[in-house]
Amino acid sequence: MTALRTRGEFAAVAVAVLAALALLILTFFAHRWWTGEGGSYAPPRAIVSANVTPARSLFGEVLTARARFVVDPARVDAKRIQLATTFKPYGVRRESHHVSDGPGRAVVVDFAYELQCTSRECLPRGGGRPAAAEVVQLRPGTATLPQRGGGSVRRAVVWPAVAVQSRLTADEIGLSTPKARATAAPAAVTWRVPPGRLAELSFAAALLLTLAAAWLLTTVVRRNLHLVRTPRIPAHLTPVDRALVLAQHAAKNGEVDESRKALQRLAIELRRQQEESQAKAAERLAWSAPGPSRTTVDELAHSVRSNGAR
Repeated sequence: MTALRTRGEFAAVAVAVLAALALLILTFFAHRWWTGEGGSYAPPRAIVSANVTPARSLFGEVLTARARFVVDPARVDAKRIQLATTFKPYGVRRESHHVSDGPGRAVVVDFAYELQCTSRECLPRGGGRPAAAEVVQLRPGTATLPQRGGGSVRRAVVWPAVAVQSRLTADEIGLSTPKARATAAPAAVTWRVPPGRLAELSFAAALLLTLAAAWLLTTVVRRNLHLVRTPRIPAHLTPVDRALVLAQHAAKNGEVDESRKALQRLAIELRRQQEESQAKAAERLAWSAPGPSRTTVDELAHSVRSNGAR
């Protein structure tokens, strides 16, 4: 008639199992999360972008043109992507082609070109005015994207216009004392906390918070002392005996609320049998301040049965 485990104990075990599974999942996927390798994102259509830096340069300065393609490797053969383009009047000093992993399962293909123009077409025609610049519009390129299912798709690569400015001011031209402008190199990127270390600390904090949440939840659910199985009362017992058995069972398992209900039911059955004094004793015990205990309920049960109440 007595269950071996309460609902709170089973719930605590379930919380512990879920917390362990969460920790395993976090540990397994943590590296992919903080390195950006996780996820299932891939663009349904190739994303194409192009830029030229710097957008405004001095005559003869080396420019860098970059074209980037973000594709789904399940649809596009990234390693076979080709880019046909011309940068006239600029000449190509160096070019590179690089394939790397992108966000989720996407693949990034980068084309980079170092450009320089020292021909008359790029020479500013501003008459020596400081703000005068020659705007050069580069011709669009054409990218060929081989498809996994066969065939290929062509996409236009539109390069932005670039402005070429003279290195000479009006005064320098008049005095014939050319002087190149100094250029400042950008400062190196620094971090107070390295990104890798920050990712490790964040992961450790996530694990600790998961454990703390599991512990707090366990302490709450363990308070549920209701038994998983409800005791079966023999059918041949009288209403008074049934109420006594329920009250004793609840008091034995520390279920104060259930014990109060059973004692109140006992008081009702005793009044039906004209046992007013015993009924009042059951009510006093049911709603006493400390609550019914195993000892007090057993004493009341002995008193009721001794007086012949059935």
